[in-house]
Amino acid sequence: MKNYYKVLFALLILSAMGCENAFFEPEPANNPEDIFENLWSTFNSEYAPFEERGVDWDQQYDIHRPQVKSSTTNEELINIIKSMLRSLDDGHVSFTTPNSDVFYSNRIIDQRIDDGLFDLDLIKSNYLQNDFLKSGNGLNTYGWLGNVGYWHIKAIGINMFDINSILDYFASADGLIVDMRHSSGGNFTYAFSEFGRLTDEERLVFSSKTKNGPGKNDYTELYEWSVYPKGKYFNKPIVLITDRYTISASERATMAFKALPNVTHVGDTTNGAIATKIGKELANGWFYSLVTQKTYFKDGKTFEGVGIPPEIYVKNTNSEMAAGQDKTLERALEEF
Repeated sequence: MKNYYKVLFALLILSAMGCENAFFEPEPANNPEDIFENLWSTFNSEYAPFEERGVDWDQQYDIHRPQVKSSTTNEELINIIKSMLRSLDDGHVSFTTPNSDVFYSNRIIDQRIDDGLFDLDLIKSNYLQNDFLKSGNGLNTYGWLGNVGYWHIKAIGINMFDINSILDYFASADGLIVDMRHSSGGNFTYAFSEFGRLTDEERLVFSSKTKNGPGKNDYTELYEWSVYPKGKYFNKPIVLITDRYTISASERATMAFKALPNVTHVGDTTNGAIATKIGKELANGWFYSLVTQKTYFKDGKTFEGVGIPPEIYVKNTNSEMAAGQDKTLERALEEF
């Protein structure tokens, strides 16, 4: 019994030694210089698409680090951090401090550029004649444009479980418009399980690899994301519409649609923030997000930082919107 307690005590000591780094690492210091260093170094070791976005992160350090001193105020430090993150121009990079709006690194999102060139309410009243259905907690809006079905997807989530019922609703349609303008992303894993109605064979959509270490080449193996046939095949022409606010999981959905042979892509280029993001907290309670993944379309191309371009480029104007016209939607209808 004495030997038992000796062994148990030894194991506890070894366990404590092994866990020391996991449980007793010092917290980053809460001062301007250490806050900056912690954020910069975290991006340096965990952020994936520096190359795709053409950013020299060491250069950003050389520009911004000399501006940070022990006497730097919170307001000054916030502006320095925003300036550095702005260089990434990444829709998945955000920075949040108390009592202030969320800062987005992406210029389009942060400045709401061309935000008014899409209006779902205009489509509801002027094109659907206020005859439409909603599902998925309001994330799906769908109805008829003559003999063509119209489906707007506001985000990607549990609403994708309604694909079957929506496709059944449009069983007699000449085709389907899938409008993903201003589609804010979400979780595309919901869509993969339900995409089977839209394909008659296994189709590779994209592949991804995720950072798994601090080195520039420390990544997991590539993982391939494919869709598989499931249920009654919806073999009708589909026109997909996107804009610069089609982002994140909605861009993955865009790649899934573009992997189908019966889909035509109309509208504007997507945002270009496709890979997965994670959230982090600094020692002073400020929050930020960063991207830890690289993604590649089925052909090996990456659209991170540039967006997925349409085959037919159409962009509404402010004057057309003011007149109650959605010329992009009208151009999509011409495909049927």
